[in-house]
This record gives sequence, structure tokens and C-alpha cells, in this order.
Amino acid sequence: MDEATQERKLLNKWGTQALMAVVFAGTTYGFASLAIDSGSLIEYAITIFFFVWAIKSAIRLVRLVIR
Repeated sequence: MDEATQERKLLNKWGTQALMAVVFAGTTYGFASLAIDSGSLIEYAITIFFFVWAIKSAIRLVRLVIR
């Protein structure tokens, strides 16, 4: 079995997706707090990026649990 297949199998487990969603949500919170304090546009952009990634991970988690 090649490495790509093993990675896909790992990402298709609900525990991995739950952990990723929580990590991205925490990262989003941290960057949002930092962006509010500093007012930096780049930090706001990073916050939006991690927020979208957290939402995608959460949607993927819901799909895995429902399936």
C-alpha cells in the first residue's frame, strides 16, 4: 500500500477529522484575538483562512459521522 492511500485512510477517520477541526478552531481563535489586539490586516486574513479550514473540517466530520 502506498503512502498516499495510507494518508487518505487516516484522514477518513472521524477522530482525525474531529482533532483537525478543534485544532483549526483554536488556531482561528488565537489569530482572531491577536488580530483584534494589533489591528493587522494580515492577521485578519490568516484568521479568515483558518476559519474556512475549520469549517471545512467540521463539515467533513459531519459527513463521516452521518455516513
